[in-house]
Amino acid sequence: MRLMRIDVLNFKSFGGEVTIPFQSGFTAITGPNGSGKSNSGDAIQFVLGTRSTKALRAENLKELIFNGGNNSRAAKKMSATLTFTNPQREDGTRQLRVDTDEVAFTRSVRLTEKGEPKSEFRINGEKTTSGEFRRILKEAGLRGDGYNVVLQNDVTTLATMTAHRRRAILEDVAGVTAYDDDIRKASSQRKQVENSMETIDLFEADQKKQLESLGKEREQALKFRELKQELDHNKAMISKCRYLAKVHEINALLTEQQEYRTRSSTLLEEARRKERDLLRLEDELSEIGRQIDSLSTGENKKIIDKMRKLEVEIERAKDRISDLNASLDEAQADLEFNEDEIERVDKSIQEHQTSKAAALSEITTADEEIEKSDNAIREAKEILETGSKIQLDLSRALGKANDAVTKAQDEHSALTLAFDRADQSVTLSIESVVQLEEDYEQATLLRDDLEIHGEDMKIESDREDPAKMGEELIRLRKIEARLREERDRADSRHRESEMRLEKARARIEAQTHGSAGVAAALTKLRQQGLIRGILGSIAELATPKDQSHSDGIALALGGAMRSIVVEDDQVAADCISWLKKNGGGRATFLPLNRLGKQRPQGRSLMVVRNPGVIGFIHELLDYPEEIENAILLVSRSTLLVENLDVARKNMGGVRMVTIDGSVVDGSGAMTGGSSLKTAPKFGSSDPTISLRPLENEVNEASLARATVEVALRDARGSMQELTDRIAEISGSGTETKLREWRADLDRAENDVKSLASRLRDARTDLERSEAAKRTAEADLHNSKQNLENAVTSRNEASEKLLQQSPDHLSKTLSEAEMDRGRAQIARQQAVNNVSSADVSLGVLNNRMNELKSKNDRLASQNEFWKTEIKSIEIQSIESEQELVELRSKAQHASEEMGILSRRRDQIIEERTQARSESQSRRSERERIHVTIEAIDSGIGVARHAAKELEEALIAQGIEIPSMNSDAPPLAEVERNISRLERRLDNLGGVNMLAIEQYDETAKRIDQLIEDGSTLRKRKNMLVEIVERLESERKRRLLTVFEHINRNFSRVYAILQPGGNGRLRLENPESPFDGGLEMDCVPPGKSQKTRRSQLSGGEKSMAALALVFSIQDFEPSTFYYFDEVDQNLDPFNCQRIAMLCRRRSEAAQFIMVTLRKVSLSMANHHIGITHAGDGVSRRITDFNREAALALGEAFEKEMEAQGPPSTSEMLPDDLPHPSNRPALPDALLTPPSLEGVMGRAGVELDASDHENDPLGNLRDRAEAVDDGSQRDIPASLDETVGEGRGVEEAATKEQEAG
Repeated sequence: MRLMRIDVLNFKSFGGEVTIPFQSGFTAITGPNGSGKSNSGDAIQFVLGTRSTKALRAENLKELIFNGGNNSRAAKKMSATLTFTNPQREDGTRQLRVDTDEVAFTRSVRLTEKGEPKSEFRINGEKTTSGEFRRILKEAGLRGDGYNVVLQNDVTTLATMTAHRRRAILEDVAGVTAYDDDIRKASSQRKQVENSMETIDLFEADQKKQLESLGKEREQALKFRELKQELDHNKAMISKCRYLAKVHEINALLTEQQEYRTRSSTLLEEARRKERDLLRLEDELSEIGRQIDSLSTGENKKIIDKMRKLEVEIERAKDRISDLNASLDEAQADLEFNEDEIERVDKSIQEHQTSKAAALSEITTADEEIEKSDNAIREAKEILETGSKIQLDLSRALGKANDAVTKAQDEHSALTLAFDRADQSVTLSIESVVQLEEDYEQATLLRDDLEIHGEDMKIESDREDPAKMGEELIRLRKIEARLREERDRADSRHRESEMRLEKARARIEAQTHGSAGVAAALTKLRQQGLIRGILGSIAELATPKDQSHSDGIALALGGAMRSIVVEDDQVAADCISWLKKNGGGRATFLPLNRLGKQRPQGRSLMVVRNPGVIGFIHELLDYPEEIENAILLVSRSTLLVENLDVARKNMGGVRMVTIDGSVVDGSGAMTGGSSLKTAPKFGSSDPTISLRPLENEVNEASLARATVEVALRDARGSMQELTDRIAEISGSGTETKLREWRADLDRAENDVKSLASRLRDARTDLERSEAAKRTAEADLHNSKQNLENAVTSRNEASEKLLQQSPDHLSKTLSEAEMDRGRAQIARQQAVNNVSSADVSLGVLNNRMNELKSKNDRLASQNEFWKTEIKSIEIQSIESEQELVELRSKAQHASEEMGILSRRRDQIIEERTQARSESQSRRSERERIHVTIEAIDSGIGVARHAAKELEEALIAQGIEIPSMNSDAPPLAEVERNISRLERRLDNLGGVNMLAIEQYDETAKRIDQLIEDGSTLRKRKNMLVEIVERLESERKRRLLTVFEHINRNFSRVYAILQPGGNGRLRLENPESPFDGGLEMDCVPPGKSQKTRRSQLSGGEKSMAALALVFSIQDFEPSTFYYFDEVDQNLDPFNCQRIAMLCRRRSEAAQFIMVTLRKVSLSMANHHIGITHAGDGVSRRITDFNREAALALGEAFEKEMEAQGPPSTSEMLPDDLPHPSNRPALPDALLTPPSLEGVMGRAGVELDASDHENDPLGNLRDRAEAVDDGSQRDIPASLDETVGEGRGVEEAATKEQEAG
C-alpha cells in the first residue's frame, strides 16, 4: 500500500483544484520559502486526523480555507483527498478495510450561513462518520499524529527536551499508557474502598449503640401495639353494637308501623258503620217530618205558614244585604281604579303641556333664525350691488402679499442651502475627528502594550535567574506540604461534622417517631409539585388567635398536629404509596372530601358557658375555611379552660385542656406535668430545622476543604509551571527581542505624536464648522419666521378677497335662503306639535271630567245602597221578633206533635253524634296515616344509617354481625375503650417505629459486617491487580527500550560513521521514576563527551537517529519529513537523505526540503511555487533528470551496505496492553450505607471517576467537530509534554523519601 496522490481544493494557499501525484520510493517536495510546499504535508495530516488545527499552523478550521490570496475572493469551502493503493494480499485480505484497489479518503469543510465551519468525511465519494473514517485509517496504521510524520520543529524539540519528557515518548511507543489509566483507576477504587471500610466501621459501632437504646423502646412499643390491637378490637365491637342497635331500631319501627296500620283499618270500618247509622237516621227524620206536616192543620197551620213566610222573608233580607254589600265592594273597587286612572291621565296632561311649551319655544327660535337669514340675504344683495371697488382694493393687497411671500421663500431657500453646507461640513469634521481619535486610541494602546510588554520582558529576564527559580521552587514545595496537612485536617473535620449531623438526624427520627423524615419528604413533594393536592400539616395550616393559648392547644391536639391535610382520598393514597415505595415512614392523612362535620354536642355545649371556660379549641384557631372539617375532627370538641380547678369543676363527659397544657379527658382521666422538649408546636411541621446549625457546620467544613483543595491545586500548578520554565530556559534571543521591542516602541511613539497633531487640527476645524453652522441656523430660523408671517398675511388677504367675490356672495346668499327655508320648516313642525298637543290635552281633559263624574255617581249610589241596607236590617229584626212570638204560640200544639218533635230532636241529636263520631274516626285515621308516614321516614333514615355503618364495617374489614349475634352492652364496650385509651395515654410518647427500627438496625449491622468483608476482599484484589499491572508495565517498557536502543545504536552508526550512540535509562530499577538519556559520541570525539557538549547539528542527528529507531519499531507504509535537514551541514544532510533513499525500497518516503544534497538523493521531485499573488501552484514541468543524475553515485554505496535492516520481533511472551489484567467495575455504594450516605449528601459511586469521559462520546465528538481546537498536544513537542506529570510525580516521591 502506498500514497498515490493528494487532491486539494481551496486548501490553505492552494486556490482551486490542485493534484500532487506520488510514486514509490523517495519523493522530495521543494520550492521557494513561503510557496506553500509544507501545506502538502498539512493536507496529509488534515485527512489522517491531527489532534489540533495548531499542528496545521492554523488557529481554527476556517483558517484552512483558501483566503483568496492577493487578487481573488475568499473561498467558502475546501477539501483534501488522499488516495492510497489497496492491493489484495495472498490470503485475499486488504490492508485498508475497503474492497477496492484504490481508496480515496476525503475530508472537506464548508462555511454555513452563519460563518461556522462544518466538516464532512467521504470514502470513495460515499459519506461516512468521522469515527468510521478514523477507524479504517487507524486499522491500516495511518495516523496524523504518528511518528511517521515528523514536522519542522520536532527534531529540535526532541534534541533539547528533558530526559523525563523523552521517557514519556518511550512510554507512548511502548503502549504502556493504558496501564497508567488502569493503575490510576485501581488506586482510586482502592481509596474509595478504604473510605467505605472506615465509614462502615464507624457506622457499625454507632448502630450497635443504637440497638441497645432501641431495646427498651421496642418493649414499650410492643406493649403499646398489644393495647392498640385490643382498642381496635373494641372499636370494631362498638361499630358492630351500633350496627345491631340500628337494625333492632328498624325492626321495632316496622312492628310499630304494622300496629298503626291495623288500627287504621279498624277506624275505617267503624267510620263506615257510623255513616250507615247516619243514613238510617236521615230516613227516620224525613218520616217524622211528613207526620208533623200531616198534623199541621187549622190554626197551627196558619201559624206555621206565617212562621215559614217570616223565615223566607228573613232569608231574602239576608240575601239582599249580601248582594248590596257585594255591590258596595265592586263600587269601591271601581272608585279605586278610577282614582288610579285619574292620576295617570293627569300625568299625561302634564307631559303634553311640557311638549307644548317646548314646541312654542321652537317656534320662537325658528322666528329668530328666519329674521337672521333675512338680514343675511339683504346684506349679500347690497354687497353684490356695490362691491366692485372693494374687490379692486383687496386684489391689490393680495398682490403685495404674494410678492412678500416669494421674496421670503427665496431668502429661506438660500439660507437652507447655506445651513445644509455648514451641517455637512460639521459632519465631515466629526467623522474625521472620530476616526483620528480611534487611530490615536489604537496607537496609544499599542504603545502602552509595548511598554507593558517591555516591562514584562525585563521582569521575565530578571526571573530567568536559575538560582532564584530554584529558591522559589523550594518555597512552593514547602507550601504544598503545608497545604496537604491542612487538607487532611479539613477532611477529618468534615467527616466528624457529617457523623454528628447523622447522629442528630437519627435522634430526631427516634424522638418524632419517624415523622421528621415524613414531614421533610412531604414538604419536598409539595414544593416540587410531584403530588398535587397536599395542603400541609395541621401545625402549618392553623395558628392560635391568641399566642398565650398556643401550648395548651398544641398539647390538646397532640400527634394530630402532624396529620397531613389533603384535598381528597386519591391524594392521600398517592402519598401513602410514595412513602411505601421510598421508605419514607408513616403519616396520617385527612382527605377533605371524606370528612363530615363533627359539631360539638352534648354536655360540652352547656359547659362552654361556664365561668373560666375560654371556648372550643376550633373557635380559638385561625385556619383556611376549606379545612374546617379537619380542624373539627382533630379538636374532638375539646374546651380550653383557664386552669386545672376550672377543669375539675366541669369534669365528666367533656374533654378539656388548660392553658398550661394539662388535659382532662371526658372519661375523667387527667394528664399533665412538665412540658416535653419534643412537644408539638404550631408553624412548620419539619423538625429538621434544628439540624440547620449542624448542616451549616458540614457545609463550612466542606467549603474549607474545597478551599484548601483549590489552594493545593494552585500551588502544584505553580510548581509545574516553574519546573517547565527551568527546563526550557534558554538565554539565546533575548537581546534581539529587546532590540525589536525598542524599535517597535519608537515607531509607536512617533505614530502617537503624529496622530495627536492631526487630531488637534481636526478639532480646530470642527469648532470653526460648528460656529458657522450655528450662525447659519440662526439666520435660517429668522428667515423661516419671516416666511410664515408673509404666508399668514397672504392667506388673510386671500380670504378677504374671497369673501367679496361674486361667487362667494352668491354662495352666501344661497346658504342664507336655505337656512331661512329650514327655519320655516322647523317653525311649521313646531306649530303642528302645538296643535297636536292641544288636541291631546282636550281629549285628556274630557277623560278626566268623565272619570270624576263617574266617581261622583258611584259615591251617590253607595250612599243609597247603605241606606237600603239599614232599612232591610230594621225590617229583618221586626220579622224575627214576630217569628219568636209565633214560635211561642206553636209550643201549645197537640201532645202528639210534641212527641214527634221530641223524637225529631232526638234523631237530630243522634244524627249529630253519629256524624261527629264518623268524623272523629276519620280524623284519627288521618293522624295515624301521618304517624305511619313519619315512621316510614324514620325507617328510611335508620336504614340509611345502618347502610353507612355496614359500609364502614366492610371498609374496615369487619365481619357484618348477624341478628342472633351475641354482643356485649354498648356501655360496657365504651368503658373498655375509655380504659384502654387511658392506659395508652399513660404510656406517653411511644416510638412505634422502634420495633421496625430495632429489626432494621440488627439487619443493618449484619449487612455492615457482610459489606465490610466484601470490601476487604475487593481491596486485596485491587492491590494484587495493581502489582500485576506495575510488573507488566515495567517489563514491557524495558523490553521495548532494549529493541529501540539496539535500533538507535545501529541507526546512529549509519548516520555518524565512526561514532557510537546508545539510549540509557536514568533509573533502570524504577524506569518510571527517571528519564531517558541519549549517550552519543560523534566521530573523533572523546567517549566521555556529554550530550550538553554536542553542537546543534550533532544533537539534531541524535534526535533523527531516535526518530528512525522508533520508526523501525513501528513501521508505516509511508513517512513524511518536513525540512528536518534545514539545520544540518551538507555532510549530515547527505547521510539523512541517503538513509531515506535506502529505506524507500521498503516504504514510501516524502521529504519537504530545500537542500541540494537531499534533492539529489530523491527518486522523484515535486515543485511548488507561487507567482506573487499568494496562490500556491505545482510546477508540472519540473526537471527531474538533473536531480536524479546527482544521486547515482550514492546508489552503489547503498547496494554495498545491503538491504535495510528492520527491527527484531518482540518476544512472544511479552505482555500486550490489550491482554493486561482486567480491572473490575467499581463497587456501587454498599447496601448498608445507601440510606445513611444518601441523607448525608455523600456520593460514593465512583463510576464518574472510573469511566473515560471521552470514551463513549469520542466518535460523536469527532463527527461534530473533528478538526476543532482541543487541549491536546499538536506536535511532537506537545506530545511529550504528557511526560511532565510523570517527571513531577517522580520528583515529589524523591523529596518525600
